[in-house]
Amino acid sequence: MTKFGVGAILILILAIDVNRISSQAIDVDQTVLELPPPDGPYAIGTTALVLSDTLRHRELLVTAWYPCTTPASVAAPYADKRTAAELATEWELQPGFERRVRTHAWPQAAISKDGPFPVVFWEHGSGVVPATYTTLAEGLASHGYVVVATNHPPDSLIAVYPDGHELKAQPYWPLNADRRTQGVAIGKFAEDVLVADVRFVLDQFQELNAHDNFWRGHLDFAKVGIVGHSMGGTTAALATKEERRISVGVNLDGSTFPGMNADVRPIELHKPLLFMATEEHASDPNSKAREYIGSEANTYYVVVSGNDHMSFSDKRLLQARFSSKPSSGKLIYEHALLSLELTRSLVQEFLDKYLKGKLAPELDVLVRVDRK
Repeated sequence: MTKFGVGAILILILAIDVNRISSQAIDVDQTVLELPPPDGPYAIGTTALVLSDTLRHRELLVTAWYPCTTPASVAAPYADKRTAAELATEWELQPGFERRVRTHAWPQAAISKDGPFPVVFWEHGSGVVPATYTTLAEGLASHGYVVVATNHPPDSLIAVYPDGHELKAQPYWPLNADRRTQGVAIGKFAEDVLVADVRFVLDQFQELNAHDNFWRGHLDFAKVGIVGHSMGGTTAALATKEERRISVGVNLDGSTFPGMNADVRPIELHKPLLFMATEEHASDPNSKAREYIGSEANTYYVVVSGNDHMSFSDKRLLQARFSSKPSSGKLIYEHALLSLELTRSLVQEFLDKYLKGKLAPELDVLVRVDRK
């Protein structure tokens, strides 16, 4: 258990240590929140569009982050007013918090001509929205990825469309059924709706890459990955398994369904997979974070000590700065900052290794081989 190497399923157990955060990294202004600065060589552009799937009667809001050339004069807002209001209610944040969040992306900036760039699809968890992963998306875009995040109603908290109409979260499982029956329904939704959404958005971006003036020639569809959190992690793993155009997947604390119950059913993958889990998830005797089984040499299970399920999103940063209730904000902020920094680093290394052929020092050196 102490030998280092990559010859078996890889286990990386990391503890959050707030002392690792440099004084320069800590945001000392308590009236605003500047998201953690991306550390890649590219400035970041962002844009949003609506994709209409007429065959399935679905309209999908899509946000993209990408390497850009000349930044705009004003950074992109964190979220629109109505979306932010829903988040404030759900997460007990101060009203209007979004006006005090500083992003690092520039609306409608031209895409860098250094491409074509690998494409990473980003899948949100249930009851949130793509904006709540801005820190991680900006980080990847700064390192030369085009990140495409789809809002999936009714699994998202809210989808606010350009024409003003909105769709809010609604249960798509039988409310009064037993837990296993609910799990089966949730799994069916993942297969029939969410993975289908991924395929549709992938199709549409291939068309844009071929014909659209803004996107043409900037996307490398020979190098496609997918990252998801919670329900989005489930979607990412299933899409990796089922969609031939996706080469690599990252699952951030997402289970199979009904994997939350005693009848967990491992899903076999034949592609590289990074599974980052909380200690609670990893210690569950019914799963032990082994819902997805891949090749021994390229399946990574990372358990971050001290993380909770929402540490893979911006939620804890937002709560530390804008909670409507008293809290030990500085300590929560420091922990949230390091957690996101760690997640961003490992996800990027994993994607760099399998989509760009680069080294992954933290994944491939600081690992412990699981011989169980």
